[in-house]
Amino acid sequence: MTTESALSVDKNAKSKKDASYTTGSGSSTEENPLIVAVRIRPLQLEETRHGTRPIALRVDDNMVVLMDPQEDPADILRANRSREKQYIFDISFGVTNSQEEVYVKTTKGLIQSVINGYKATVFAYGATGSGKTYTMLGRDGDPGIMGRTLRDLFAAMETDQEDNLYTVSMSYLEIYNEMIRDLLNPRSGVLDLREDANGEIQVPGLSHVSTKSSNEVLEMLTQGNKQRTQEPTAANKTSSRSHAVCMVTVKQRSRVHGLNEQMRVGKFFMIDLAGSERAAHTQNRGKRMVEGAHINRSLLALGNCINALTEKGAKYVNYRDSKLTRLLKDSLGGNSKTVMIATITPSSLQYDETKNTLLYADRAKAIKTKVSKNIVDVTHHIAQYNIVIKELQNEVMRLKAKMHEQEASSRIARSAVSIHSLHSEVTEMSRRETVAEIKWLRNQLLGAFKEQMELR
Repeated sequence: MTTESALSVDKNAKSKKDASYTTGSGSSTEENPLIVAVRIRPLQLEETRHGTRPIALRVDDNMVVLMDPQEDPADILRANRSREKQYIFDISFGVTNSQEEVYVKTTKGLIQSVINGYKATVFAYGATGSGKTYTMLGRDGDPGIMGRTLRDLFAAMETDQEDNLYTVSMSYLEIYNEMIRDLLNPRSGVLDLREDANGEIQVPGLSHVSTKSSNEVLEMLTQGNKQRTQEPTAANKTSSRSHAVCMVTVKQRSRVHGLNEQMRVGKFFMIDLAGSERAAHTQNRGKRMVEGAHINRSLLALGNCINALTEKGAKYVNYRDSKLTRLLKDSLGGNSKTVMIATITPSSLQYDETKNTLLYADRAKAIKTKVSKNIVDVTHHIAQYNIVIKELQNEVMRLKAKMHEQEASSRIARSAVSIHSLHSEVTEMSRRETVAEIKWLRNQLLGAFKEQMELR
């Protein structure tokens, strides 16, 4: 694994947007609604010991019902004032749905879009202990969305390597107490956010590590997770104290090089947010309370952005209240295909947290992003002509070698057919000779038998 080197391009190389799903150029964009899914985790053993009951139920593939734990079914006077709420989402998952089902129905369809040059984002949102990290990262033997996505991303690129060349790089960071840390290179210290000339948010000094296989990228993901800040609280024994952002960049270009060529640049953001929490519920003190305050502040900024994006006539969305919202600017209101997975707990003890999560998820359904392909036109210098010619010659040699392999395989196949037919002919001749011998012996026996009968 080596640090990704900058691509040598002409100073006049320009970025161009191609918004349609078909080939062609242009600056048009296409509106894409933010996909919202809800996942209900099972009740934990400790929750059942405290006598909690499930209040969040999955009715079908889209509907979730939230019941009020304080509602008295015997209260006739308030029978028509039920606080039961029904929510409709793009997808809903219950306690029996597997990690693979969640991945296939929410994320797998984004892989081809990233390969084709689009940006895509998947993030999990919910209260602490609701199953966000399990959904995104999973556990040993049962990987989450991140691991499954990286595995299938490389599998999809391998099927297309005959026509295109791919370069993949990965970055992994966490936002802890409003400070950005590089999880792949923790020694780099605290990093900052910058906005480039195109309005895109960059993190100077962040590692961009090139990878060539799914095993390498999964190993880096595991390495980064070990560096992530996690501490136990009363609400969650493995509580994430930071927001984790995994960024995968895929560059695609044709094997046939030219003096003017296009390179598609797709980016995949996979985000495991820290959970909102109440100090009374988590029993946090000291350092844990400070962490919780920073987490809640950034999630409040995220909620305000969601509210502003869904309000009709809103002209300004304040992304600058938090580093999290600045990083999510494209994912929420910009150029990205985005999936939000809201994770909730069915426990009656966390009714307020579950209700707030469902309310934010319900508002997020109205968000629409404008997606377009990210294509870079690369113009080579005259000094680079020799490099282009050399690459074309290498490609010709590769194709010739492939043709020779196919011809050799064809000859072997024809030889095998010839040997098989010859073997069949020999077998047939042997069979005929054997039949002739049997007939001769039978005639000899019959002749001898007749002679004996005549002598008698």
